[in-house]
Amino acid sequence: ESDVCRVPPLPNLDRNIRVGDALLGDGFERESTAPASSAALTRLRLRYARATGRRKGAVARSLDREVRRHLAMTLRADLDTLHERRRSLLAATRGRDLFGGRRGAVAGEQEQLTADRVRARELRSRLRALRDENVLPFSFVTHFAEVGDVGGFDVVLGNPPWVRPHHVGPAMRASLRNRFAVLRDATWRHGAIIAGAKSGFGGQADLAAAFIERSLALVREQGTVALLVPAKLWKSLAGGGVRRRLTQSAALRVIEDWSDAPAVFDAAVYPSFVVATRGSAPNAVRAAVHRRDFAVRWQSPTAALPLDDSLGSPWLILPPEARAAFDRLSEAGVPLHACGLGRVTLGVKTGCNAAFVVAAGSEPVEPSLLRPALRGEDLSAWHTGPPRRRIIWTHGRNGSALERLPPLAEMHLGAYRYELEQRSDARGARWWTLFRTDTARTDMPRVVWADLARVPRAAVLRAGDPTVPLNTCYALRCRDDLDALTLAALINSPLAAAWLRALAEPARGGYRRLLAWTMALLPVPDDWVRARDVLGSLGARAMQGYEVAPADLFDAACSAYRIRPATVAPLCDWMCAT
Repeated sequence: ESDVCRVPPLPNLDRNIRVGDALLGDGFERESTAPASSAALTRLRLRYARATGRRKGAVARSLDREVRRHLAMTLRADLDTLHERRRSLLAATRGRDLFGGRRGAVAGEQEQLTADRVRARELRSRLRALRDENVLPFSFVTHFAEVGDVGGFDVVLGNPPWVRPHHVGPAMRASLRNRFAVLRDATWRHGAIIAGAKSGFGGQADLAAAFIERSLALVREQGTVALLVPAKLWKSLAGGGVRRRLTQSAALRVIEDWSDAPAVFDAAVYPSFVVATRGSAPNAVRAAVHRRDFAVRWQSPTAALPLDDSLGSPWLILPPEARAAFDRLSEAGVPLHACGLGRVTLGVKTGCNAAFVVAAGSEPVEPSLLRPALRGEDLSAWHTGPPRRRIIWTHGRNGSALERLPPLAEMHLGAYRYELEQRSDARGARWWTLFRTDTARTDMPRVVWADLARVPRAAVLRAGDPTVPLNTCYALRCRDDLDALTLAALINSPLAAAWLRALAEPARGGYRRLLAWTMALLPVPDDWVRARDVLGSLGARAMQGYEVAPADLFDAACSAYRIRPATVAPLCDWMCAT
């Protein structure tokens, strides 16, 4: 339009721009079987968008009253649904089985009862706030009622907060877990099993995962979600739930990794960009990896993204040639957790390093209780370095905590008794107990490596070595020295480094997190006798102080796998470029 006077003004946007808690407010996926009618809300919102002058104020007051009424009806309807379900579950649990006994709760019924109780408490609190405090809690169902009537938004676009779960209070954490499946069932189960993880390990998903679930529930069928979220969601154990949700409830369109790109935020973060469409779509994804001075883009089948076929499997954002080399190496061996060499375990956990770890030369306790302590930062390839710290070892030969502490140790540790009794692992144990002590056993040789490194660096602690790896290290106990030297040579090789860097979670400064599940998936040559011949001798030379060139380790590793260097060169070249 050339005449600006003929251009109609924009509608009133103030009732379309809302500030609220997008996770605690109801979404369009409400459970209520009797949702409140939104026809009046939709009609008033359209009238308000066109209103001017005094009429606008009158319509605004009517709209506020209707929003409040609609929200109250919605909350009561949800409470009725919860109460009815609770009555049904309680009646079932109090019923009798075929033998006349009390049936009790089965198959997750108790968890459902607990979740419903938490949810009902939250709904009643919101009703009280609505009635008594004149506060209007945010709700998509109410504040965007006309959008819900048509099935949802066309697009959800944003950069949601990235919040680690330990920064969220217990009550809020419980409420969010009750509400979002990606938080309740966050773990990549297969990875947790192979890592020997305890219940709950790897289930602490970043809050950004909940925003992805909420976003998918807010868009209509074929609507688009485009979010900037942490890259760790695609590789971490705790990202299993959100990866399942994106592959089962949506079609992935775009995935871009910005972890190694120049910093775009003031904080040290590792961003990624994801675009997904709710519902079915072509089975292809456009991927990109951004580096400091270049970006590589490609398109591949969505099925080529996960590590394996298990639900929630980590995603590998690798160019096709590098991914083919990664898979070829995986097929040439057996995962470490399944090869019979042993189990990857985390180093000893004290729960209070200030009490147990002391500087060498300033030990305040009996010498018989002191053992060299090894931290991940002290490790280099092949060598652990001179012991700079000691750990006060409060356990006996049988591995159990001592029944009593010697006088000096009791005096020193007694000053920390309150902190030691508050440790989460200390329930029912003596207050001077150490945890995860398997890696400190000296009856077999141990391969140890740092949990955080730019490239893997492993060393061997021979049988009888009293060194205690702390929980910034991982270790694997081997049956003999040659197995240990062979495994250390494999981990220190450029070939294993490239494979592990492709899979491991990113960390600050180009580091990678070499966690138990990551190392447990490392392929080990299936012809272990051959591997001992070609890699074990190099490991023995390196441990004796002779220099072993990375090129020799690479050639020996390729020989152990019976794989040509050219086959894995795309993976090594790609990871070197990063």
